[in-house]
Amino acid sequence: MLRTNSKKARENIRAYILDNFTPDGYTDNPPQEFPSVAAFILDTFRSEKPAIGGYARMSESERFTDWAQGLAGVLDTCYYYNRSAVDDLGAILEETESEKARFDEPQAESLLTSLIYRELVRGCK
Repeated sequence: MLRTNSKKARENIRAYILDNFTPDGYTDNPPQEFPSVAAFILDTFRSEKPAIGGYARMSESERFTDWAQGLAGVLDTCYYYNRSAVDDLGAILEETESEKARFDEPQAESLLTSLIYRELVRGCK
């Protein structure tokens, strides 16, 4: 099992983001490198879920979670609906079946979304 802040876990999260990046309908010339992909995803999120109205009181990470739960078009976040977040997170953290069992689906969804958000923000810097 990897720690969530380990170099290998961060690499696995970046690979997960790249595998689930779905720019179809957003651009005809999608970025290929992680920093550009991260910036593209965050720019899309920020334009689709701006900090105005009812969202003004939410932190950006809370807005990102809300956006991801709504089936973000540019990033496949179907682990909220028809794919196991426990399995996705377990693959990223290289967990055994018994290690994966410590999370239920809502906990895994929350942690996976926060790891994605953290890595997107880091990737843009």
